[in-house]
Amino acid sequence: MPVAPASSGRAAGARVDRGYELFRLWCELTGRVPRSVPVDEVAAFLGRPEVRTLSRVPDEVLRDAAGAARRGPALPLERWLAAVRIVRPHA
Repeated sequence: MPVAPASSGRAAGARVDRGYELFRLWCELTGRVPRSVPVDEVAAFLGRPEVRTLSRVPDEVLRDAAGAARRGPALPLERWLAAVRIVRPHA
């Protein structure tokens, strides 16, 4: 797993850490090995606007929503976020 970039503040560091937690969960749900994902793909994942929103959602809600959002082995972030809003609209 790539090392998280240094942050200029605690809040920013917490967001980066949660983003990596979300990335690891996404890998788990899609059957990918986090260490096998190229650094540029990880950076692209973390840079997606959906990641900021999904990072605020508890893992149990994300896991519930993932079943509805999956397309085969893929878990598109847009569909995952839409499923979160359906499964737990106030999460």
